[in-house]
Amino acid sequence: MTRFERIAPEIIIGAYILAHVLLGWLITWSVHVATVQMLAALLCGLWWSLVSPRLERLAMVAAYIAGGEVIWRMMRAGPFWEFGKYSLILLFGLFLLRTGRLRGPAPALLFFGCLLPSIVLPMANVSNAELRDNLSFYLSGPLALMIATWFFSRTRLREEELQQILYAMIGPTVSLGTVTLVSIISQEKVRFSNNSNMLASGGFGPNQVSAALGLGVLFAFLAWQRRGLNPLLKAGLMIVTLFLISQCALTFSRTGLYLAGGGMVAAAFFLARDRRMFMQLAIGVIALLLAVSLFLLPRLERVTGGLMASRFSNTRLTGRERLIEADLTAFAENPVLGVGPGQAREYRRRVFDASAAHTEFSRLLAEHGLFGILAIMILLWMGAQHILQQHSPKGRGVAAAMICWSFLFMAVSAMRLVAPAFAFGFSAMSLLPEQAHQGMPEQGSLPARSREA
Repeated sequence: MTRFERIAPEIIIGAYILAHVLLGWLITWSVHVATVQMLAALLCGLWWSLVSPRLERLAMVAAYIAGGEVIWRMMRAGPFWEFGKYSLILLFGLFLLRTGRLRGPAPALLFFGCLLPSIVLPMANVSNAELRDNLSFYLSGPLALMIATWFFSRTRLREEELQQILYAMIGPTVSLGTVTLVSIISQEKVRFSNNSNMLASGGFGPNQVSAALGLGVLFAFLAWQRRGLNPLLKAGLMIVTLFLISQCALTFSRTGLYLAGGGMVAAAFFLARDRRMFMQLAIGVIALLLAVSLFLLPRLERVTGGLMASRFSNTRLTGRERLIEADLTAFAENPVLGVGPGQAREYRRRVFDASAAHTEFSRLLAEHGLFGILAIMILLWMGAQHILQQHSPKGRGVAAAMICWSFLFMAVSAMRLVAPAFAFGFSAMSLLPEQAHQGMPEQGSLPARSREA
């Protein structure tokens, strides 16, 4: 193998990330660039779901869509608001039909089945259009979670395939970070306060922007945990991590960094159990903390007028506790079937200006009653099983990170994005131990069905 052949993958990955910096800059000039990006991802997904036997390519497209959904919403590039969820359902559903994987995991099917009985209640009280909107907004996320779990269950991935999926997610989050950076630079002065900042979030919802950037931070962190990774590429991924952290912090929405931190801690708990990875993990974490504390944080403090530390030390729940109380009131008054999808908004309006659910777990109680409790229990059980089924500390670390991030997102932002559904489903994959795939055929040469457990 020549030196060029050894370094070629690193060149490709570096070019991929730089291309997404350029793409993010172009998106700020024209919404059509975001539309082309979105359609290209969808078309690639349709091709690989209908033709290609390499399921990791379809997983890469799904990761890309999960990472790009916020930027497409920001630019209103999608044909409808829930494009990310329905595209994942479509692509994974087509693949499952084509490959004959028609028997889904029973817990995932039961989870979604628990949410169906409560649909009957609002059918007699609301118009067809409102019922359709409520089902689309509140049940598309759980449906995407079920389909993603179905797709990844019994699926084995090699470590190089895992890396490709991680890189796929990082690309669009780098574009999103570039958009937010251009938004800040283009303003004569951005004023920061003790609230989330719309301008620093590219003019879109800071909560969703910071969550997407935070997921990019987590995926970049997991990507540079691979043993034997080229030092230059590892340094590049560290720079990407710092860039995404800075843009996430500047939104002044605490969601993204808290979620990323939770996922990183969950991953580190298992990664540290591998003696061969412990030193690499320790050096990487120390280097990241030093870079943040000595280089990044002082500069962010100057940019924000000294408000950064006070914002992230603020532990107020910004009204979410009142929304949870309203959901619990709805559950207490309708404990069996709940009030039906979307109907708890009337209870929330009594106590807060916002009517949409911010916590998926309390929403499940309010709108699905006892069946919602069962759905939560199934979700927790599936998460535990996804970790226990792994055969290596790396596999358990990735699964734990995905589950932790997904649960934390649902706790603060319900299921507004497709990302928590993808992350939870992704935790269902099985990562092959290195010795298990030594001597196996080259990547992609296996038929799709033989890649299942």
